[in-house]
Amino acid sequence: MDQSLSLEARLEQNEVVHLPVCPFALPAEEDLDFLRGQTLRTRRDKNISYNPATGRVAGFRRHGQAQAERLRHVMEEFAASAERWLKQAAPRYAAGWHKDRVSFRPEEEATRQLRHTARNDLLHVDNFPSRPSGGARLLRVFANINLSQPRVWMTSDPFPRLLERYGQAVGLPAREPAGWPQRLAQNVLGLFRRLRSPYDGFMLRMHHFLKNNEQFQEKGPRRFWSFGPGSAWVVFTDSVSHAVLRGRYALEYTFFVPANCMLDPSQAPVALLQRACCVPVLRRAA
Repeated sequence: MDQSLSLEARLEQNEVVHLPVCPFALPAEEDLDFLRGQTLRTRRDKNISYNPATGRVAGFRRHGQAQAERLRHVMEEFAASAERWLKQAAPRYAAGWHKDRVSFRPEEEATRQLRHTARNDLLHVDNFPSRPSGGARLLRVFANINLSQPRVWMTSDPFPRLLERYGQAVGLPAREPAGWPQRLAQNVLGLFRRLRSPYDGFMLRMHHFLKNNEQFQEKGPRRFWSFGPGSAWVVFTDSVSHAVLRGRYALEYTFFVPANCMLDPSQAPVALLQRACCVPVLRRAA
């Protein structure tokens, strides 16, 4: 990739932007030592998460209020530092983004035992079942805080190629019936959870389809990445298919970036899907 391009341009070319030295300040070493000593609450928890909107930390094995407060402070400090840098590096995105979750990954990825669709070591594009993006991009900033071991990734085809090759098999969105039974069902369902748009439904199906596709997992094109201790990397994980093969102790911050904040909105996954199926893939506001 052309290193002279802006961060935004490189990201929109489906690049994993690797920064061998983290470009923003990480928490103090004693705080990182504390963080590396934390464990997940249960085997069902994938990460320890921090919600900037509420200040709540979840997914960790709790040992007391002081521990919980320090954990919140360390993750909040990481979030603030990463956000300050990213605002300068990608100002176009910062103008419209929505801050999502911060996560800490304390487990060794090579030996984790998770249900099939939750596994990180299988190639996939990201979609959050509990937090539909509504067509926004998933911009993610990672940092490896392991003292000695790299975090190893594998990447494969980007979303445009995946859509062309697998879109029909995944199930392209079709025009929905507009009758009152459909609207009633949607209203009832909306009482219990946020209704997914056709776009979010497709992206979740694509996520599962790729993880279940043995041919893609075993024979698809691939590139391997080794992110050393103290390094960072930035990527649109809704477009770059990726798997995490090895490593523990990583921090991550996710931002939802509206497609209209991109340099070229026509290349956002939501726009590509819209052109592929020729029906609306986002729901109109009520």
